[in-house]
Amino acid sequence: MPEAEFPSEFLSVMARMGARPDLVDASKGHVRVNENLTSHGIIRVAPLMLLADTVVGMRLESLVEDWTFTTDFSFRRAEIIVAQNIEASSTILRHGRRLMVEELEYVNENNCSVGHAQITFMRTPLREGEAKPDVAKVRDRMGSLELPPLEQPVEELAGISIVDKETGKVTMMPKEAVRRPGGFVQGAIMTLIGEISAQTFAEAHYNTPCVVTGIDVRYLIGGRSGPLVASAKWVGAPESGVIKVDLVDEGYDVLSCTFLAQVQTIEVS
Repeated sequence: MPEAEFPSEFLSVMARMGARPDLVDASKGHVRVNENLTSHGIIRVAPLMLLADTVVGMRLESLVEDWTFTTDFSFRRAEIIVAQNIEASSTILRHGRRLMVEELEYVNENNCSVGHAQITFMRTPLREGEAKPDVAKVRDRMGSLELPPLEQPVEELAGISIVDKETGKVTMMPKEAVRRPGGFVQGAIMTLIGEISAQTFAEAHYNTPCVVTGIDVRYLIGGRSGPLVASAKWVGAPESGVIKVDLVDEGYDVLSCTFLAQVQTIEVS
């Protein structure tokens, strides 16, 4: 199908990142690893967060009448390995009246562990007169359509800019292609901003390539206005590799998202 014929929701940055639900097993999904989803040849955390959101979040959205908003996401890499395809399998930890928590295991095409994640969603009633799209239908189409692959790094497509490497200052002005229904910036894009801030900050201080090996994200209030501005600082000594990132929505002058990231230096051939 020519790109012009795709519905606009399938040409958003999130859709182009390639996370796909499994149409047979609702607890699974996969992402084909395009070089534009990687850094130093290793898949970024953000596409794996999006895969969690696709497998768990879209399934929950299709089952309840409320919106489901991501409140937190934690991820740890098992190994720093190259992958062509990554599959995620989810398990329910708790489904309550307001909060729903699941965990995911990620493996590559050789069934080697890529990492482990836990993700929490909060149910929020629709506002009066607010319409919710048919998420189940969107999910089914996402699982069956072959979308054009990314032809530029995902951070460029999202409009993320590195302003100051020494402070990890990263900015993005939200556009429609990075928003979810309801107008807020999608969680994977917020995660990408924080990931790039931490990685850029670490590489500037270590003066060597790095990858983010673990991240804890708290989505406090969805980025909506912009510009979204992230900055980083060490937690303890730089040798610890632990970085705190704050992401502020300057349009509302509010802390929108906060991260604790673990980074590791790598050798690049």
